Amino acid sequence: MLRKALCVFAGLSFAVFLLAASERKNDDPAFAQIDSIVKSLSEITGLTEKHPVTSGRMSKRQLRSFLGKRIKKTLKPDEIYADEISLKLFGLVPQNFDLKKSTIDLLTEQAAAFYDYDERKLFMLEGSSFAAETTTLAHELSHALADQYFDLNKFMEESPSNDDENLAHTAVVEGQASWLMIAFELKQNGQPPVPTPEMIKNVADSSETSMADYPVLKGSPLYIQQSLLFPYSEGTVFFDAVYKKMGKAAFAAVFTDPPVDSSQIMHPDMYFRHVKPTKPALPAVQLDDKTKEVTDGSVGEFDHSIMLRQYIGEKPAAAFSGHLLGGQFQVLAHTKAKRPILLYSSEWDSDQQAAAFFLAYQKILRGKWRHCDPTVDTPTTFKGSGDNGYFLTHLAGNLVTSVEGVENESDLPHESLQTHSR
Repeated sequence: MLRKALCVFAGLSFAVFLLAASERKNDDPAFAQIDSIVKSLSEITGLTEKHPVTSGRMSKRQLRSFLGKRIKKTLKPDEIYADEISLKLFGLVPQNFDLKKSTIDLLTEQAAAFYDYDERKLFMLEGSSFAAETTTLAHELSHALADQYFDLNKFMEESPSNDDENLAHTAVVEGQASWLMIAFELKQNGQPPVPTPEMIKNVADSSETSMADYPVLKGSPLYIQQSLLFPYSEGTVFFDAVYKKMGKAAFAAVFTDPPVDSSQIMHPDMYFRHVKPTKPALPAVQLDDKTKEVTDGSVGEFDHSIMLRQYIGEKPAAAFSGHLLGGQFQVLAHTKAKRPILLYSSEWDSDQQAAAFFLAYQKILRGKWRHCDPTVDTPTTFKGSGDNGYFLTHLAGNLVTSVEGVENESDLPHESLQTHSR
């Protein structure tokens, strides 16, 4: 759905990468371990180090300053606005949510170590314990080693074609590094460097329990929380599945033949079967030439899972897992309109599943708005007015579409609207 602001710092939940800090000191005991850690990682992966990894330290104050500059340099104000307004239109964050400030607050709170894909340098924040630094270094050096072979900057920022694919790539990077961190610790203890199922499960479970140590993260909207946690929890489980099937070849395969959406991360069998998302056509609306596009993109399984968890509950939401074929959205704005318009479409693997989601989406609409006043409520059409204007949500076979926020009811599509995959 959106991840531009978050993906400027992709993988920054518990490890942050950046550009400027003090240079590595030769007498720093943490950095003295780098060569031996890289050697162990190379033995596990079969990827030999091409050149030494440079490193340094920095303070929290330096980090916060950098994050602000990085956003300003990388993202235009209209891109931040597009991300923020999309989240608000889908009801995933409150109307007063400040995406830029929240992103900086979150990443500053959680930073422990970081690998900068641009400068290809590893940094650690000041004040960490030696034991914690050893484990963190194994994670970050996994990034550094992968970067020497697969150009993580390009992999993260240039190759994804949409937001959901970007999330999948982030899960590859962080999931592999998290898996290798466990494997490294096992090797250090003289055990086979292959995490057990219990260890993998603990990684997935610990992402939720760890929020107690991060009050900013804990107080964030569910979507923001899970966008940051997903690459570590689900990414580790995904990589473990690929490793079990491919062995050492997995360390290269997830980069050379990467997953294309969050569904492939959440359901590795879809990755092995190369199941790609569809692109259902958006509903057509007749608007004048003063209506311009603000943003558009994909709405993947991860996005749907969070919407459903937030508005109908975690257990009911689980019934939709793996049934989404694809989703798209577009945000439009009129020069004289008070609010933007949301166009949305999703395609499901059966008419029955689409019908179930059509009912669930009605609950989402009622939940995200202060008032939702339907004038038509049939098995295939839900129409009326909400907080941001008139809406029409429609079920047609295995497709669910919605138009939300038009100022005039006459601008809504005909209720017999049909869409198709493209």
